[in-house]
Amino acid sequence: MQSSFLKRRAAPAGRADAPVMHGPRGVVGVITVVLGLVIVGAGCDESSGGVSGRPPDSGFDGVPIVHNVEDAGLVAEWGVGDPLLAGALEGEAAFGRVADVAPRQAGGFWVLDAQSRSISGFDENGTRTVEFGGEGDGPGELRTPSRVFQTADGTVYVGSAFPPELHRFEADGSFLGIARLTESRDAAGNPLPARFAGWQVAPDGRLLADLFAVPGPRQGPSVAHDLVSFEGDLDRARRDTIARWSVPSTPASPSSPIEIVPVRPSWSVGPQGLTWWTPGTPYEIRAYDEAGTPVRAIRLERDAIRVTPRVEEMLIAGLRASAADGPGGAAVVEQVIERARWPGSLPHVAELWVSHPDGRLFALPWSADSFEASSAKQVDVFESGGRYAARLTLPPGFSARRFADGFVYGVERDELGIQYAVRYAIGPRD
Repeated sequence: MQSSFLKRRAAPAGRADAPVMHGPRGVVGVITVVLGLVIVGAGCDESSGGVSGRPPDSGFDGVPIVHNVEDAGLVAEWGVGDPLLAGALEGEAAFGRVADVAPRQAGGFWVLDAQSRSISGFDENGTRTVEFGGEGDGPGELRTPSRVFQTADGTVYVGSAFPPELHRFEADGSFLGIARLTESRDAAGNPLPARFAGWQVAPDGRLLADLFAVPGPRQGPSVAHDLVSFEGDLDRARRDTIARWSVPSTPASPSSPIEIVPVRPSWSVGPQGLTWWTPGTPYEIRAYDEAGTPVRAIRLERDAIRVTPRVEEMLIAGLRASAADGPGGAAVVEQVIERARWPGSLPHVAELWVSHPDGRLFALPWSADSFEASSAKQVDVFESGGRYAARLTLPPGFSARRFADGFVYGVERDELGIQYAVRYAIGPRD
């Protein structure tokens, strides 16, 4: 690995460093976001929040708050170094749709291909050394995988959002079993709407999920989210609710407006038993312990980005550019644009990650060019104690999935739409 954190690799034969659309979750997969917006609108419910009620905008009473004010002369500038890359235009090395890229304990990284429903392990040379999974319902087969993690004991976890379940494998791909969430019921014993889960598994084995259900016509106007930690097997586990929030649901009427830019909380499990959570707006990142008790908060004083006509134009262009990501996408996008309701300003935080083992926080803010494909994305870096440490510039076309041990893992796409899994070293610019 060379020491310079500014050097970009030369594009492999047959590809160039063309931009990729970014959206929430590294500002990624705009068509997925659009389809989600047909179901849910924008904004945290003002009447709900943390375990004991709404997390106040002014911070938590009695909880230390680390205040940060941007000073361009004091903020270190970080960049990326030479990458480790896997993928190809065609053949066995080609990916269908990269859903996740994660650190591998033996070095290199894991890649989850959501199209082939397979998990591949690549070593430090970018060579595939193991592959497992595949579409199906049998042992070791996958239907809707969305995340991959590896714990310190070598176990590989593959999470599925719906149905909410975790598949466990040995590092060599040997199947260990499936853990499923049991069906939820109300006080009268009636089944509740099927739940979805956004999973995270920490290197120490700590397991968390954002659980939510899309409400039916008679079940209220909001989608309720519970950020839950598990102790033990999922079907018999003790569950501790760390945070709770609601997102207003968009009516299904063809004439109802759709909020284009969602204000949605983002969260990440960190080391030392902490879970970090941000409401998106204001710019505040809040730490909870394993019992769901707030222990501290980090605040960055930064003005929100106003949604000007130019920002609207970029949002529309980004949505239209994403239409090729799925069948019927163009028609859906045009319907969404016709029903668009634009906010007065963009949310502060689009995505949050915590790095292991150092505990640094990486927050991707929304900006005026968040949907400008050719722009580099800037990530705010905070030390584990809360100090605003650096501004990290990610290459155009790169969508981050994970930060760990001085690296960022993610996905790049070329001008033909071919995806590549990439790991960049990150650090101060020379």
